[in-house]
Amino acid sequence: MQTKLDLFSNYAHNPQNIDIDWSVLINMKVNEYLSANLVTQLVYDDDINILDPDTGESAPRVQFMEMFGVGLSLKF
Repeated sequence: MQTKLDLFSNYAHNPQNIDIDWSVLINMKVNEYLSANLVTQLVYDDDINILDPDTGESAPRVQFMEMFGVGLSLKF
């Protein structure tokens, strides 16, 4: 498992607002032939406005990405 957390603040403009970039990588060996990995990333940027389709309001929001992979290894 690997994790990385980056926190950013613009000291010249709104220094109290913190931008977040957090990623997590988990590698798993299931058995001799199979492996799996899980990657997640959470991003919050106060300067980026995202439109909410339900309300029509645009505001900073949390963005989340996840990816799951399975690998097969054969020797011949």
